Amino acid sequence: MADRVYLPLKTIEGRPLVHKFYRQEGDAQGLLVTFPGGNYGMDGPMLYYPSELLGAAGWDTLALTYGFQLTMEPFSTDAISGLLEECRAAVGAVLEEREYPRLGLIGKSLGAAVVALLCQTEPYLAGARAAYLTPPLGMPFFDPIFNQTDQPAYLAIGTQDRFYDPQALESLLAGRPFELTVIKGADHSMDVTGNLKASLEAVKMVVGEVLEFLQKD
Repeated sequence: MADRVYLPLKTIEGRPLVHKFYRQEGDAQGLLVTFPGGNYGMDGPMLYYPSELLGAAGWDTLALTYGFQLTMEPFSTDAISGLLEECRAAVGAVLEEREYPRLGLIGKSLGAAVVALLCQTEPYLAGARAAYLTPPLGMPFFDPIFNQTDQPAYLAIGTQDRFYDPQALESLLAGRPFELTVIKGADHSMDVTGNLKASLEAVKMVVGEVLEFLQKD
């Protein structure tokens, strides 16, 4: 059974920053950290379900919130530096308390770029497995950073996502190996417009593949 634990963290401006951290009473099977998108929060299905299911399987789970989201400000690239520091502080605080046999990272959109940046710069993430959901393909703060990471990676995107770019995907695949799922007709939220069944199937497929990927030995 997992209990919610308060992490005494603050935004770079000094405001209280509350993340959703659940820690198992006994030894944990792993640690999952989820990084939301700018407008896709920790309770979005592609982040919520992996957290719930891995938590039930004995993992500790840390769902992050960004400081700029607390003030309802729109995302700006100027916020990346402070956002990274907030994420480093949160992940570092958890890893200081316990060692984990597995470390899984899931980033959605903006969160995918954050995961890539942290994987590139933080030695303690060398053994992590990273899932990149609907990443900002073609952007200078994602593609070149992702290509410099070497953690096992899984990437999922839909063909109707505004960031979907077959040429960018080919370039990434040429730069380093990773698992890839492309969902026909799915948009940036992994919804298939006007088709509930296809939308639910898309989320189900991605969540299932993410769980399988993160639990590999």
